[in-house]
Amino acid sequence: MEEKIEYSFAAEIAEEDYSLIVECKIFKDWLEASREKFVVTKVHFESVNFFDKKHVPLFIKLKATATLPDGRPVHGIVLVRGNAVGVLVVLRCEGQKYLLLVRQPRLAISEQASLEIPAGILDWSGDYRKVALSELEEEAQIHADDSELIDLTDFWWKGSTPGFAGSCGILDERIRLYAIERDVTREQLEAMDGKNQTYVDENEWIRTQVLPYEEAAHKFIDGKNLIALFLYERWLASKK
Repeated sequence: MEEKIEYSFAAEIAEEDYSLIVECKIFKDWLEASREKFVVTKVHFESVNFFDKKHVPLFIKLKATATLPDGRPVHGIVLVRGNAVGVLVVLRCEGQKYLLLVRQPRLAISEQASLEIPAGILDWSGDYRKVALSELEEEAQIHADDSELIDLTDFWWKGSTPGFAGSCGILDERIRLYAIERDVTREQLEAMDGKNQTYVDENEWIRTQVLPYEEAAHKFIDGKNLIALFLYERWLASKK
């Protein structure tokens, strides 16, 4: 029988939100996965950020009291945000390859225009492919069919994980990575570059950028970009 967990909350967290936090999907998913391999006895919620449009937890910072099954204590500070998806968009034009990326401000890394693949957090449906297609349309203005998605995560890890962990010392997030390939004309390629998307409610200011494949690979620093590129290259090699 699993031990009952003792919950506590920081003073700034409203009491009426306690049950909402404990019962929200991202926390329950993290807790269920954690209790399969650790003994968790206490969880202190230090802060919670909610979606602007609806009162649902977006980020939860907590400190857990936990041990390995043999009793050895483990680091317990966790930022819970749930899983995400990312899509590497490979464009082929006149015998050359290009990547379609998006630029957006990222305060956390002090960058006004971080260069990234289209990506987004998993919604409550839990449907990775659906969210990947939605993010492609929202961020890159590309309408794609499900049949176009290449599941790089499943190709590499064979179903053993839902995605790669970008910052496993503190963040629960695992990102499932996909790729799509498109043959385009020069006119279509140029039309995809420099499109602006603004989502004021989410403070997102996005601009697409098309770059030659190798040039792009040397310009971005975002971890999911590099992992997606590595997996895509391995996937290509497996087809030869």
